[in-house]
Amino acid sequence: MSTKQISKDNKEYWENKLNAKYSDKIRAIESMHLSEIREKSERNFSSFTKTLQIEKDLKAIDLAESDYNTFFLSIDKLLNAKKIKLRDASQKLETKLKDWSANRNWENCNYNSNNDRIPSWDFDNKDTFSLTTDFYKFLESKCHEETKKAFYKTKKGEELKVVAEDKEEAIDLLHSDMIGSEILKNISAIAKRSKIAISIPQAEIKQLSA
Repeated sequence: MSTKQISKDNKEYWENKLNAKYSDKIRAIESMHLSEIREKSERNFSSFTKTLQIEKDLKAIDLAESDYNTFFLSIDKLLNAKKIKLRDASQKLETKLKDWSANRNWENCNYNSNNDRIPSWDFDNKDTFSLTTDFYKFLESKCHEETKKAFYKTKKGEELKVVAEDKEEAIDLLHSDMIGSEILKNISAIAKRSKIAISIPQAEIKQLSA
């Protein structure tokens, strides 16, 4: 009986293929619920900011920013003092959001990834600002993220959970000590459960079985 294992290069190939196939499946499932998640996210936004206890911070930034921008367009007097006021309000909320990010396991908050990055004061040489918009966009992104996570814990999200579990099982199997030909056959069967077609050349199975 053959005891041939899958080579390191082949394991890497199959893992990449599994990741691509399951990612496509997950995106397909998610796309069916995007509209519902977006609507729920919009409805949840007000209660979301209340939960984070940051309405006053958002209001403070809005008032400070409006005050600053209006002032800048009219006169240049006391400009630096108002900029400092805006900077302090911004940095205060930034600190709170960093704490909430760690507490609530928000994704990608330390990377320059559009609305996923916590807005940060870096405008010492800027004339007008859009911090209020930046903070709201960030919070809307995180509200959507949490709404999406909660949604996929519901009955409607069960299919996605099952697909994710099947993907994990297939990847784990790929790295097991099982005979190579059996691994490929079982991976194909697991993928089939999620209605994912993975074509495994018979020649490869025969080679591992020889």
